[in-house]
Amino acid sequence: MKTRGRALLALLGLMVGLALVWGASLAVLDNTDTPTARRDAKFVNAERLLFYRLEPGREMRVRVPVDAEELLIVTHVLLPDGTPYAPEKQYQYGLQAILRTPSGILLERAIFTRTRQSKGQPQEDGTFLEESAFTPRADQQVTDEREFVLRLPAERPDYSVLYLRPADTHGTLLARVYVRAHRTLPLLASQKLAQARAELRAGRATFEPFEKLSAGTRRWLAEEHWERLNAEGEAGTDYQIEPVYRTAFRLPLVEATESVQERLGAGRAVALNVTGPATPVLWLWSDAADAKARPHGPVTVRTLSSDGTARTLELPGPVAGSPMSHPLELPAGVHTVTVSNDGQQDLRYTVEGAFESWLLPTESNPKPGAAAEGRVAFLPDTRRTEAFATGPACPVLELDIDPRMDAVGRLVRIDARSLDRAPSHEPLHLKLTVLDGQGQSLGQASLDATPEPAPFEGADLVPLPGGALPCMPQAKAEHETDSGGTGEVTKLPAWVSGVASARVFLPMGARKLRVEAPRSTIVQLYSFLAGTQALTAMAPYANDALIGVRWRNAPVDQRAWHPMRPANLTELMQGGARLELLSQVRLEPVGPGEETPQPSGDPVVVRPYGTPMVVEVLEPTQEHDRGDGVKALSTVLEPGRPVRARFDARTPTRPELRLSLKDSAALGNEVEVLLDGEPLHRFTVRATRSRELLPPLPPGEHEVLLRSSAAGLTAMLNRPPSAGSGLRSRTVYPVGKSGLRVPVRKKGLGSVTLNVVVYTPVAEGATQPQLSVTVDGGNPARRASVLVPHVTRAERTVVLPASERDPAMPVGRPGVKWYARTVPVTLGEDIAPGLHTVRIQALGPQALWARFFVFGQAVEDTAPRTWNRGGWQPGEDLL
Repeated sequence: MKTRGRALLALLGLMVGLALVWGASLAVLDNTDTPTARRDAKFVNAERLLFYRLEPGREMRVRVPVDAEELLIVTHVLLPDGTPYAPEKQYQYGLQAILRTPSGILLERAIFTRTRQSKGQPQEDGTFLEESAFTPRADQQVTDEREFVLRLPAERPDYSVLYLRPADTHGTLLARVYVRAHRTLPLLASQKLAQARAELRAGRATFEPFEKLSAGTRRWLAEEHWERLNAEGEAGTDYQIEPVYRTAFRLPLVEATESVQERLGAGRAVALNVTGPATPVLWLWSDAADAKARPHGPVTVRTLSSDGTARTLELPGPVAGSPMSHPLELPAGVHTVTVSNDGQQDLRYTVEGAFESWLLPTESNPKPGAAAEGRVAFLPDTRRTEAFATGPACPVLELDIDPRMDAVGRLVRIDARSLDRAPSHEPLHLKLTVLDGQGQSLGQASLDATPEPAPFEGADLVPLPGGALPCMPQAKAEHETDSGGTGEVTKLPAWVSGVASARVFLPMGARKLRVEAPRSTIVQLYSFLAGTQALTAMAPYANDALIGVRWRNAPVDQRAWHPMRPANLTELMQGGARLELLSQVRLEPVGPGEETPQPSGDPVVVRPYGTPMVVEVLEPTQEHDRGDGVKALSTVLEPGRPVRARFDARTPTRPELRLSLKDSAALGNEVEVLLDGEPLHRFTVRATRSRELLPPLPPGEHEVLLRSSAAGLTAMLNRPPSAGSGLRSRTVYPVGKSGLRVPVRKKGLGSVTLNVVVYTPVAEGATQPQLSVTVDGGNPARRASVLVPHVTRAERTVVLPASERDPAMPVGRPGVKWYARTVPVTLGEDIAPGLHTVRIQALGPQALWARFFVFGQAVEDTAPRTWNRGGWQPGEDLL
């Protein structure tokens, strides 16, 4: 019994002990979930290392072992107190390494790199629980780790010392030095472990993703056995120590990239393309660190639909730390949503919506998980094109010209934009010089414009010291772009202006074109090569159902203007003058065309060369129609329908009726003419086409009425109607395969337009070219070394549009209708003054007739100088 009692007592004691242990464990677990415990766990789980602190102007020295081949220098940047955290910010810094021996300096090298900060959510009382690197002080900011590898000379004395100092004056550096030990990984080592080790080191050493590194670099990163070297001297005097806690946490590169795209700078705008019906949600917020929350400036949201419908929504700016949501109702169709920051401070934005509503290029890949989640953040479709900068601190941009080129081959298009760190209205000045084979000047031209800032465009620049702009003097750049001593080189697009575009024909003998500017300017050069198809946008922007809008910056299937690279490309790239122009694809309204002066002088009829066959037609016209200078009008009369006509005493001829019958069966019927209700004249119709003179009539307006039982009778009175439309007699010429040649005299330097009125039996527009237009046999005389806004295309085919006029009637052919439309043939400023010949030819089996007229030119005919232009237009690739 005693034995059984002892057993029960032992079991009871065991249960009590287990209960105490369980209770203590629960208390411990409960305590680890407090904010203080989580902050403590952050330090416990991090690796604590001691770094040597390198202030600007200070240095440290390290004794180098005799057998050392490579040194690994691990660095952080200690940012100034109060530097706010932003994942997209980048910082550039450098380290100067000097290897000294008793006989002098053996190696000296300055190494530069870029870094950022990696912090993650959640936060506890303003403290990030996930950080790549941090110090015990909460107010100190430390960047991610970066590594430098320094290969030492093979031959050096037994005693050598490495001196390290900051290579610039931005911030404070923290450094540790390691020497590589001779170690080879075992043959049976886990490849997966080696891969993970190498990827971890790649994230510490470079911005490049691990997959983009060479095989040799990846193998080198896998061999990670290094031994630390201590600094020489006395602590506190020769060097200072700073503890740093480090973890394996790193922000993905794509996350940092997208955070830049989600930042909407002051004055900037973003365009997002959406397919409706959809209800995307716009979120606006601010990450300003102001102690007092203040609302930011206004935000303008505009939606533009493919049918031309536009809506504008004015939103108040968000308050710091308070996200604002705005649902956007979009009906069916294609839409562009633009968000413009009209305030003076940067904002954050995102537009969330269904993935299937995001209009994105077909070559783009959806984000991971997009199909499963259903909603994604819409981003703009930004197109990148190569461009080059010119300015006072860069080599002159030079373009080589092939001497074998014809006139069209010597045609160059220049697109210029000003480049700034902030929006600017400073005028744009570009100087062009044409040189021959001996380097002598053949001509000069100047492109001057005052473009507006382009909030939807930007420039991706090569990071230069001090945040300098390409081709800008260094002193000026440092003064204008002070980074506050942090060394920040955040890669944000620079401001560019709207494009100023001009064309120039280079003279015979030209071998080189030089482009220079007094300030940093972006230049793109293009040559012309005619395509066989019309300019059309690529999917998903190939939408033919656009009404009053067009795509801007959309990629095209075929183009006629092709980019050219400068001859001194290598020299320009060394100076950071090569850059990428960033342009957002978006819908924009089709605004009015370039303002051109109204035609001056009277319309003048132009007759073709030779003696082509003529056809007379009667065409309806309005009273105030300028027409082509033919003043004679007629009034249509039909039996039983009174018409008021105007009789002028200054007209010397007697009133005359021109009659037509559709059927000869109506011959022999009588016709009676009534004037103001009283009988005036009676006669019998004896031919299907005849003329009848009326008695002299008193001047003024009179009502004229025909009475007749003849079926199909029509008549034209050679007097104009008192109101409404009348008929005007036209002389037209058949256009056959051989064509018609028309003389056009260009009296001055400005443009002159030959108006070709083309008649066809159908009113609908065509789908295939029906007319060929040639100027001077395809090789007109051009003005060389002169900048012009447009260039005359010497040969082209025309697809006739639909007619919007009342039909004309050929004389003597009752019931036949011809429909007219005007085809303008403009000889632009690039065409030299003088007599030119325009030839038109019919393409296809359809019958064509044409007439020609021009407006008299002004005595002072000066060329316009408006260079600003928008995105490509349907006819832009035409000369």
